[in-house]
Amino acid sequence: MKSIKKLIYWIVVVDFFLIALSLSKSINWLISSQTAFVSSFIVTFASFYAYKRMINTKIASGDIPPEDRDELDIIDDEHELYEEDEMEIDLKSVIKEERARLGGIKSSAQNVVKTFAALVSPLRLGAYLFLIFSFLYINHHGYLEIWGYVSGLIIVPLVAFVVQTTQIKAEA
Repeated sequence: MKSIKKLIYWIVVVDFFLIALSLSKSINWLISSQTAFVSSFIVTFASFYAYKRMINTKIASGDIPPEDRDELDIIDDEHELYEEDEMEIDLKSVIKEERARLGGIKSSAQNVVKTFAALVSPLRLGAYLFLIFSFLYINHHGYLEIWGYVSGLIIVPLVAFVVQTTQIKAEA
């Protein structure tokens, strides 16, 4: 929960900089950037919520088995290389296992089927509809400044990427 609050904090801080930049450009730039920002924010968090609900449902139903190991151990030691009992590791077999685990197109198609509920979540679809209709509205009424819109649209994903990357580096 702390990381979500940190993410929202940085998104709002960067948006204030965008507002200041937009005010120096024009009112249409401000309207375009803030419409895109709000739309992007809603889509991102609707997607997050849909996938969170899907994962919680899978955990409750037992589709995702509970792990005995700590989460950080699982991330850091995916192949159990640092387990307490020493064993010899054949790199070629590890690579073959990973290729088999990842699968290919068939595995990707199965993943889409498994996550279909999150893909068509009403909240997520509503967020995308909001994004589309808000774009059409400001375009129809002559408020659209395309670079302002693009700048507002990329804030949330860009800040989320930077915050996540710095958080991963800090944990390492």
